Amino acid sequence: MTKADRRKYIVFSIVGLIIVSGLIYNSRQSEYLKKGKMTVGTITDFHFCNYNYCGTYKYKVGGKTYEGHWRGGFFKCPDGTEGCLGKEFPVRYSAEKPSVSEIHLGEFENRKNITPTL
Repeated sequence: MTKADRRKYIVFSIVGLIIVSGLIYNSRQSEYLKKGKMTVGTITDFHFCNYNYCGTYKYKVGGKTYEGHWRGGFFKCPDGTEGCLGKEFPVRYSAEKPSVSEIHLGEFENRKNITPTL
């Protein structure tokens, strides 16, 4: 095996490992949410980031405040508020690990990339 072949093998192995790790991570987060519970969260931040929009929401479980994030496209609430900043939406969180959550944006659900977050 030549030096160039070894380098290709190493690069492809690393890329493959990263992809498999990402798939396992997303699968575990989805499993946490399958057995999830519901609460209400408030959108606390909405801004442009990396060719997309990023949102942050906070929610409480057992008296402790948690923070979640999502990415997606731009949207406004019917009252004109960008990203529905300050508005409340349902949040599904893991009963096992409450820091794992997903916000449900109702009519704006199609504006976000669906990926559970820590």
